[in-house]
Amino acid sequence: MRHPWGSLALVPALAACGTPDRPELDYLPPSGAPVGIRGAFVQQQPWLVWGNLLDHLQQRGLQVAELDEPSGEIVVTYSGDPEPYVDCGWIVVYEEDEFDRIPAARSKADFERRLEGDIVTLERDLRLAARMNVKLEPDGEATVVRANSEYLLTKIVTPDDSQEPLHEETIRFSTGETASFVSTTTCQPNGELERLVLDALPAVSVAGS
Repeated sequence: MRHPWGSLALVPALAACGTPDRPELDYLPPSGAPVGIRGAFVQQQPWLVWGNLLDHLQQRGLQVAELDEPSGEIVVTYSGDPEPYVDCGWIVVYEEDEFDRIPAARSKADFERRLEGDIVTLERDLRLAARMNVKLEPDGEATVVRANSEYLLTKIVTPDDSQEPLHEETIRFSTGETASFVSTTTCQPNGELERLVLDALPAVSVAGS
């Protein structure tokens, strides 16, 4: 199904400036189900897992929001480019006999649209604010580690000759969920944020969900 406005809200302009004929656009939603809560069983006690996990998350650019070692809880945040951690499907751009696929989670895009009889360039910014809760639970001499995240994805569309946004919208979803903008663009976690937790664990850990 074609979704002209939904696609245009995410697609860089490929047509020449001032040309009335623009490329034809399609939108393809994410092809798979969203990744659910990630977990692992670690053959180490929580106090041994804690330090390595915390260091790893900070080295990957996440900010520590809350720490509660007695209860085994770490909360970290991320703000910035959505593409590493979110799947919003693809924009397919057709021009004559050729086509190109563009990730719909791309943080910045320019596109052309007819507005009040004129073709104008619109600038679209997509920004992610994520909050991940990591829980360490003792299991005898071992530790169960689980990660669950909340995602806020904000889209702002602004004409290139104006400072006032033409459209601004925020959607919210959690690990294992999806959400859609009014343009029908659907977004969901790709699991890479939660994978940062698994990557910090010993190689002998058993991953699960």
